[in-house]
Amino acid sequence: MKNLLPIAVSALLLAACAPSYAPYSVKPDADLSCSEIRGELARARSASDEATRNRGLSAQNVAWAVFFLPGVVANEYTNDQVQRKASERIGTLNRLYAAKRC
Repeated sequence: MKNLLPIAVSALLLAACAPSYAPYSVKPDADLSCSEIRGELARARSASDEATRNRGLSAQNVAWAVFFLPGVVANEYTNDQVQRKASERIGTLNRLYAAKRC
C-alpha cells in the first residue's frame, strides 16, 4: 500500500503533461474573422506540434515506462487523438479561410 501512493501520484502528475486540444472556438466558425481564423490555425498547429514532440521516445514516454508501463500506450493514444483533431480542424479552417477569401 505504501508503494502504491507514490506511483499513483506520479501517474497523475505525468497525465497532466499530456497535451489536450479542444478544436472549437468561442464563436461559430462562420462568424470568425480572417484574423481569428489565423489565430485558430496557429492554435491547432501548436497543439499538433506538441503532440508530435511527445510521441515516440520522448521524455513523457520514458517517464511512463519507468513508473507505469501502460501509461506509454495511453500517452501515445492521447497524442494520436490530439493530432487527429488538430488535423481535421486545420482542414476545416483552411476551407473556411479560402471561402472567405482572406
